[in-house]
Amino acid sequence: MSIAILAFPLYILLILLELAYERHTGRATYRLADASTSINTAILRVLLEGPLRLLLLLPYAWLYEHARLLELDAGSPWVWLVAFIAVDLCFYWAHRSLHRYNLLWGAHQPHHSSEDFNLSTALRKGAFQPAFDWPFYLPLALLGVPLPLFLLLLGIQLAYQFWIHTQHVGSLGWLEGVIVTPSLHRVHHGQNDCYIDRNHGGVLILWDKLFGTFAEEREPVRYGVTTPVATFDPIRLQFSWWRLLWADARATRSWWDKLRLWWMPTGWRPADVAERPWPKMGEDNYAPVYASGLRLYAFCQFLLINALALGFLASVKQAAIWEPWLLALVILWGCISLGRLFDGKGGRWRFELVRLLAMAALALAWGFWLAPPHGGIGVGLAGLCVASALWLGWRMLHSMAPARLRGS
Repeated sequence: MSIAILAFPLYILLILLELAYERHTGRATYRLADASTSINTAILRVLLEGPLRLLLLLPYAWLYEHARLLELDAGSPWVWLVAFIAVDLCFYWAHRSLHRYNLLWGAHQPHHSSEDFNLSTALRKGAFQPAFDWPFYLPLALLGVPLPLFLLLLGIQLAYQFWIHTQHVGSLGWLEGVIVTPSLHRVHHGQNDCYIDRNHGGVLILWDKLFGTFAEEREPVRYGVTTPVATFDPIRLQFSWWRLLWADARATRSWWDKLRLWWMPTGWRPADVAERPWPKMGEDNYAPVYASGLRLYAFCQFLLINALALGFLASVKQAAIWEPWLLALVILWGCISLGRLFDGKGGRWRFELVRLLAMAALALAWGFWLAPPHGGIGVGLAGLCVASALWLGWRMLHSMAPARLRGS
């Protein structure tokens, strides 16, 4: 289990502290829909992390075993230090490449899709990114960095990047020239022309200065991407950029362009479809109007989804092979439904009602038939789902009543 996953409770605590600080100061950078979507994308990443990371672990282990050039002492502090710097350098080039090419940007864009910027934004992940960034770390195997040490250092490097996603820390003086700070990372998340594709470093800002991608925070940052995803559905936003590419690939008449547009620099489009409209950023952030009472309901369902995600992590190694994946499907369904509620999609209440009733049935079947020792837990989950369904049904009837009166 990676350091990032083990640190998840600490992340949630820090998010709560940031929220408390905002309430104290009166400056708000959080929206429930956006923050919950960010955390739900982290859940999707966790669900896919295991199988996708095999793309890195298997070739890394083989190269280390059969082709390493050096024999390094994993107990030496100097090896740890040099290896950490090397990990950070590999991250820089992986990160920069994810911004550079159309196909790779599609895997990374979800992280930048939030139009807010706070600690929850750090958890907004590209669920499929591990399928694309793994080749950049293989040189470390050739250099002789043992796999356990590499994974530990990579986990530390990724965990460091959590705290730099905040608007409440200003310039840190001389540290701005050494490490990636919140100010420098705010630049990275900006869609201002002067900020795009800047500050790709993870821990050390040295790489950006060496390779010409450094920029300081000089003007207010507009967060998000220039082709906004316009959704709080954590599944839809994962494919937002790739859907645009696919539409261009289908529309262009050139077979060569159909193939090469995926590997061209980010934003490149075939000449014969370049005039087809793409989403453009507006003056205001994406903010659908929510139904009355949705905030509390959505927050409760969000907590339930996260509780199930923790159950997934706890059951992966001990449960029957089918149980974690059944739980994963339930979690995915919940994430999609919550996103539809926040987006105000048509039929969203019926979709959610079906989900709740299906979850209640699954909980009872799991507790009394598939895993009898856990019957009490199954009844409890089913009770929560039924209570939620009753409230939801009441809300549906309540919202339909004015329409019936208008029709009469």
